Amino acid sequence: MRKMIIRAAFLFGTLVTAFSCYYEYPPEQTPFNPDDVSFITHILPILSGKCGTTDCHDGTHVPNLQAENAYRELSSGGYYNVTFPEQSELYKAIVEGVGGLEMPPSGSLSQLDKELILTWIRKGAPND
Repeated sequence: MRKMIIRAAFLFGTLVTAFSCYYEYPPEQTPFNPDDVSFITHILPILSGKCGTTDCHDGTHVPNLQAENAYRELSSGGYYNVTFPEQSELYKAIVEGVGGLEMPPSGSLSQLDKELILTWIRKGAPND
């Protein structure tokens, strides 16, 4: 009986030790400094090059994401939410799609492009 109690205690101790240990992975480093993300330098080229193209958001579909109109359209249309950036229409459209369509229809944005857009929204979506 005593051996059984010792074995049970040993097993319990081993399980507690095994399940209490964890390894905290360092946060994944982004290839850019979040403070340096700029609408003009980073976001506008993505939007005008991938979204503001012929038959997409070139003025024929709302919002107009051509270079000269993109910021005004996004800010006046409420397409970003600086309080809850992941809930922004812009971000949800590029991550989840719209109405069953992938955005942009020409092919998903790269993970880097998605992170840049999300970072810009988190910064307050400045027109810089």
